[in-house]
Amino acid sequence: MKKLQDKLIEVGNKLATQRHLQSISFGLMAIMPLTIFGSIFQLISALPDIFPFIPSYSETIKDAILFPYNMVFGLFGVIAVCAIAYYHARTYKLDLLQAPIVSLLSFIVLAAPIVDNNMDATYLGSQGIFLAIFVALVTVEIMQLLKRHNIQIKLPDSVPPAVAASFDAIIPMCLIVAGFYGLSLLCQNFTGMLLPSWIMSLLTPAIQGSESLWFCMLMAFIIAFLQFLGVHGFNVVSGIILPLLIANTGANAAAYAAGETATKIFTLPMFQMSGVFCYIIPLLFLKCKSERLRSMGKISIVPAIFNIAEPIQYGAPIMFNPILGIPWIAFYTINMGIIWCCMNFGIMGKAVIAASSNIPMPFFQYLCTLDWRAVLIFVVMFIVSGLIWYPFIKVYDKKCLDEENNLQAE
Repeated sequence: MKKLQDKLIEVGNKLATQRHLQSISFGLMAIMPLTIFGSIFQLISALPDIFPFIPSYSETIKDAILFPYNMVFGLFGVIAVCAIAYYHARTYKLDLLQAPIVSLLSFIVLAAPIVDNNMDATYLGSQGIFLAIFVALVTVEIMQLLKRHNIQIKLPDSVPPAVAASFDAIIPMCLIVAGFYGLSLLCQNFTGMLLPSWIMSLLTPAIQGSESLWFCMLMAFIIAFLQFLGVHGFNVVSGIILPLLIANTGANAAAYAAGETATKIFTLPMFQMSGVFCYIIPLLFLKCKSERLRSMGKISIVPAIFNIAEPIQYGAPIMFNPILGIPWIAFYTINMGIIWCCMNFGIMGKAVIAASSNIPMPFFQYLCTLDWRAVLIFVVMFIVSGLIWYPFIKVYDKKCLDEENNLQAE
């Protein structure tokens, strides 16, 4: 068992520190505040739908309110390619300005070709997230390969470093942008589609699979299980699932802004909803007989209200603690299943706004879905979480109390 545990920790740590996955994860997480910023204006535009006493906006006012939202989500791919290229270039100690610039040029060449003197901006937004990842990683890999083989313009030592650095990027820029342009022409010639459209067609089965109940629950189980092993579970899988979550969140937000029905279940807010019921644990700890657990409940209750689980996770502890590890994995996985079923069968609306996960429950659910039924589902999940945790905390309380009594007897 110890060998299996060590092996799982080793695999988790390797995935979490894998260069490419880490660059994707860091890049996308770095720009997450932008999605929240854009969603604030989307929420403001939805106020007449939330509060009937607020008069409906005119089209002009609504368009003005939604302008920041449209800029953020309409250019999300552009922002993402720069952020991912920046973090990936940092792993190779490349120029942190040139890599994002070359990646950006390549991305625009692929995602927004000029047709009849018009630029198609469809894939500059969240729909282009997978192309952005591909371009950023490939661009930086080629740049480091050229640098390693010293393929660059050499200037005399008398030339200022800033000027020399700009010339260093000329050969990589020409080769990479020209290469991507050629790839775009080949793709259009052989498939009749733009490269981002072709990539999306290849990824469609994976995207559809991510909408299934079993995939959602499996991801929740893996994250919770890795956290039980002391590895930050979301960091391990974020390089794989975060692009899907962001793309689906953007699709739902765009559908809502256009007055259409949101169709995606596997979104970032939905994923956050299943794991932010952490304050049920401090509340139960406050009722324990063990002095240590009561103290832990007092310390962790305020962070837990804002969905910060670390004080409980590391203070209880949940890591390597089978008594608390079992309900930790179970409640996270089961809650994910409950949310999926409720969204899939229309019991509650799908998430259309990317609110901050530090907003206390159940306000977070309501703001993300703009559906009052989400509050009722929160109550159901709160009760289910309590039923899962209660017997295990009773057992753990008795264990801790016995340890405290034995210590006092000594």
